[in-house]
Amino acid sequence: MQFYANLNIIILFTYVYPCYEYGIILPKILVLPELNSLMNLYYKSKCVIMMKRRMLLLLTCCIIGIGMVMAQTSKVTGKVLSEEDGEAVIGATVMVKGTNIGTVTDADGLFSLSNVPGSAKELEVSYVGMEAQIVRIQPNLTIRMRTSSEMLDEVLITGTYGSAKKLGSMVGSVAAVKSEKISNRPSANFADALQGQVAGLQVFTSSGEPSENVSMRMRGVGSINSSTEPLFILDGSPISSGVFTALNPSDIENVTILKDASSTSIYGSRAANGVVVITSKRGRGAKPTVTVKGQYGFSQPALPTSEMMNTTQYYNLWKTVNPNADFSKIENAMRLGISTDWEDYFLKDNAPTWQLDASISGIANKTNYFISASHYDADGVEPASGMRRETLRSNLDTKVFDWLRVGVNLGLSYEDWETNGFAGSGNSWYNVSTLSRWAFPFETPYEVIENADGSISYGKRKDLLDLLGVWNPYYLLENQPTEKNKIRLFGNMFEEITPIKGLTLRASQAMDAFDYRYRYRNKPAQYNNYSGSAQESFQRYSSFTLTNTAEYKFDIDKLHNITALIGQEAIIYDGSSFGVSVDGITDDRLTLISHGTTFKKPSADLKKKVMNSFFARAEYNFDEKYYLDASYRTDGSSLFGVNNRWASFFSVGAMWNMKKEGFLYDVDWLSDLRLKASYGTTGNSAFEGDPYYPALGLVGTGNYNGGQYFAISSVQNDDLTWEKQKTLNIGFNSRFFNRLSVDFDFYNKVTEDMLMTIPFSYTTGHGSGWGNIGSMFNRGIELSASYDIISNKDMFWSVSANINYNKNEITELFGGRDEYVVANTGLKYEVGKPYGEFYYVRWVGVDPQDGQQIWLDKDGNETKVYDENNAAYTGKQQYAPWSGGFSTRFDWKGFSVNADFSFMLGKYMIDNDRYFVENPNFVGQLNQTVEMENMWTTPGQVTDIAAVNSPRYFDTHLLENASFLRLKNLTIGYNLPQSLLRKTGFIRGLRVFAVGRNLLTATKYQGADPEVDSNLQLGKYPNTRQFSFGAEFTF
Repeated sequence: MQFYANLNIIILFTYVYPCYEYGIILPKILVLPELNSLMNLYYKSKCVIMMKRRMLLLLTCCIIGIGMVMAQTSKVTGKVLSEEDGEAVIGATVMVKGTNIGTVTDADGLFSLSNVPGSAKELEVSYVGMEAQIVRIQPNLTIRMRTSSEMLDEVLITGTYGSAKKLGSMVGSVAAVKSEKISNRPSANFADALQGQVAGLQVFTSSGEPSENVSMRMRGVGSINSSTEPLFILDGSPISSGVFTALNPSDIENVTILKDASSTSIYGSRAANGVVVITSKRGRGAKPTVTVKGQYGFSQPALPTSEMMNTTQYYNLWKTVNPNADFSKIENAMRLGISTDWEDYFLKDNAPTWQLDASISGIANKTNYFISASHYDADGVEPASGMRRETLRSNLDTKVFDWLRVGVNLGLSYEDWETNGFAGSGNSWYNVSTLSRWAFPFETPYEVIENADGSISYGKRKDLLDLLGVWNPYYLLENQPTEKNKIRLFGNMFEEITPIKGLTLRASQAMDAFDYRYRYRNKPAQYNNYSGSAQESFQRYSSFTLTNTAEYKFDIDKLHNITALIGQEAIIYDGSSFGVSVDGITDDRLTLISHGTTFKKPSADLKKKVMNSFFARAEYNFDEKYYLDASYRTDGSSLFGVNNRWASFFSVGAMWNMKKEGFLYDVDWLSDLRLKASYGTTGNSAFEGDPYYPALGLVGTGNYNGGQYFAISSVQNDDLTWEKQKTLNIGFNSRFFNRLSVDFDFYNKVTEDMLMTIPFSYTTGHGSGWGNIGSMFNRGIELSASYDIISNKDMFWSVSANINYNKNEITELFGGRDEYVVANTGLKYEVGKPYGEFYYVRWVGVDPQDGQQIWLDKDGNETKVYDENNAAYTGKQQYAPWSGGFSTRFDWKGFSVNADFSFMLGKYMIDNDRYFVENPNFVGQLNQTVEMENMWTTPGQVTDIAAVNSPRYFDTHLLENASFLRLKNLTIGYNLPQSLLRKTGFIRGLRVFAVGRNLLTATKYQGADPEVDSNLQLGKYPNTRQFSFGAEFTF
């Protein structure tokens, strides 16, 4: 039995068990009865064990499966707040890094992301105007975003064509000016603050008149008779510089300067002189922000004029010049102690200026809004000059659907200003700048009352300055009121469709329009024999720009980034005006046009011009390391002759981001290094004087022998076409130790087919006509640098500077000529010489032996005989070859100081005033400067003032160095601490500030101001020094 038992066990484990395990049926003969019973018992036990195992395995698999599912995706929630005020940031974009999974924050700044991959580690959070952040994924995130202090360095609004770009990705030569350099300035014209801010950009404010516009040049003078003004773009729409005084500087976000062909060629025929892109403010922040700002200040002449003689000094000079003159009146004035300071009488030292601004902005329900209003009021330093301005602005854009975005940017302004009607006539007795120099010091504007004790007192104002024989300008201005006002509407609307990813279709409709009204009254009074007059005129102008573009952006493997754009644009300009005047007004209470008795011939004008364009641009970059771009544009204009109305322009450019190369990537001291090069063509169709029909033979009318006649008034030119400019630019941008930035550009601009007025023979019956003749080049360098000396949480101190050198040369003139003298200007055009170099008889000095003047003849030999034929180039230029600026900014715990300096070197200008007030021929007629006390009188006397018998001429003794260094703007401010403001419960920010403009000027120029953009000045309205104090509240 034991044998059988052992045998059954052996069979069970070596043969039967495996068969049962694998389902093999054994023949019954092989199974012994005992074995069969044993196998049944074993199998029952085995089934129970196997069932338990399988249940446990199934349960384990379920648990593991659930865990695996949970590990593949998760949910991430959190909120995004502003670090500045702790408020929710609405509309911030939250993306899972490395994926397309994302969302935007709601009205409470909350976000929720489902199905976040388990492999995801970080989120990317971004919002317009704030610094983007990358944060690690954690439960219930709280993300605090900081306002971007470098926003301008990150995003560039390129105008109408295409989407915004990062500044660092621009292949062309581009510079940006932040809003802090523009806002709070007391000048009505924001562009005045751009002086000295950008290398290669020269900005001039030629007068202190509150309504004065600026003149602007970029990289030299590119034309002789055509405009040298850049193209101006506001929020993607072209505008004229006349809009500058209609803009509230506080509404401007930034100004971007496009200099080379790569950045400007897409604008075609209007971009030869560069492009200035102005971007107004947009809403930012989740919560509505209300800002109210007020400031008050005053103006005064920026520089003292030439020191004029007092009564005693003038008496001594007069006796020297003409000892036989009648001195009774001046001797009587000396006896009474009369010596009038006419500059003090006519010019104010505290002309008030004040401004009030208010705005509300934010983002709500996918709508970005910025709405503002302002009032500006400034009195001029001269009588009867001032400006009042009201502005309204509304910038709105909304995302209607994921594929549709629409917006509108509108500005409305009303300007009311007065200008001294005599200020434009430099040699007029009634120009107060001139009269303050010319008027006798022994003349007085008030009646003189002799008291019993021998003293004097002054009575009422004299209407007639009897010793001079001229009417008091105050009296004339009171009787000749002038009203000027302008209402202007400018802006654009757009519709933007994104039908598929990467493709953007955009249509934009823009306008710039104004109505201008001028009203003049000459009241009947003693000075006009009680026969007055009246004049009124009206002008309407409009330009409509219709732009349509299609832009497609895509990438290949996240390395090859490609952007393609095509577009079409049409611009329609319309202008009309009329004017009427009457004489014979006899009652100063009835001064309307209808009250005149003699009507003059009215004037009227209608004009229109159109432009149509097609353009394209392609951009490529490989991994943001190698950049290429190209653009092409063709323009057609009604301005030109029928044979040449269309012209094409192009550009190509490349940039190498060397910092991304492996051999520089780990170089810690080098933060950035980019090399750039571009070449292209642009055009110029802006004629001097803005004629609308320069290519046509027009018909004019006139009166002859009591009848009207018709005649050809201009010569037709069917071949007149665009002025063209070819530009090469090579440069680099760099940054070291993340503190020092250095940018450099070399440029060469060649202008061909210059638009010039060609002098005709008088036998043709015409003086001149427009033609394409002549060429010139501008070649120069630009260098900009900035350094952050201190940069930490509590303190920031930086300095920056820029400089430009430009060489200009004429290379071709009309008719095969090598030279052409511009009569009565002291200017001459000559091949091989710069445009704007003065051409005068060269004055050497005064001979100490006889007091006679000495000049140089053509050969450089000294002579005492003045001869205009000895005129020669002086080596002195009207246009400064050197220009630039430097600034410093210091911040410490809410306190800030910002100082901006500008300079121009090598600039010269004729001081025409000196011809009259340093000339013995006018002694007895006009006052003279104290320099005349040094007039030569005895042999051996060394002086620059010639003897009485040596006639004065227009020569280089009047040509003065107008180079200058000016403290253009100084701003001191303080932001009250947030800890203090939070206690109010509603004030989010409060800043107090003081601003000074033109505070200091270093110059050798003796005239009114060296900043005047002209070859000479005479009786110029003086530029102003301004002080302003203000406060800005943010709610």
